[in-house]
Amino acid sequence: MISRTLFFLLFFQCTSLFSQISDSEMETLKNKWRVELRSKGHELAQKTQREEGVSDFSDSIQHAFLEDTFVVENLFSKQLQKESTTLGINKANLACASEYEILADKYYGILLSKMKTDDKESLVSWQNSWKSMMEKERALIGKLMQEEYSGGGSIQSITYTKRLMTAQKDHLLILIDYLTHLI
Repeated sequence: MISRTLFFLLFFQCTSLFSQISDSEMETLKNKWRVELRSKGHELAQKTQREEGVSDFSDSIQHAFLEDTFVVENLFSKQLQKESTTLGINKANLACASEYEILADKYYGILLSKMKTDDKESLVSWQNSWKSMMEKERALIGKLMQEEYSGGGSIQSITYTKRLMTAQKDHLLILIDYLTHLI
């Protein structure tokens, strides 16, 4: 099975010849944007009113989540604006999926730390199953994006990379739902 890193590396290597902006230039821009967006996201989170009946913990999770996702979603938008080619869209989808995965790991860690020792095994098993399923999904998508299955059309690659991004976001939302409902 091809690892996720190898899959993405091969994908980017094969398609980088047609890119309008280099990967290093995009990373430099994203780092700059991230600093600006983090500040704006923090301001937005601070202005957000606390929901009635919500615990201090849930409120802090909601504010952190708002700030984090503000950054991710605006990075995604800025990346698409900068490079709106098929390759650019695929790169933005995959980068956003990775950002959501990082956030999911962050909030998973918080949830794990809040659980009783005896109950942690269920969460760990659930998370490990999720990660295993996503590795299999990436490998399958890597196969289905090949010309013999997709016909070489570019829309399939966009559909598949968006599917990965959406799956990661949905997983993150489940973790946030669990966290915001803790007492």
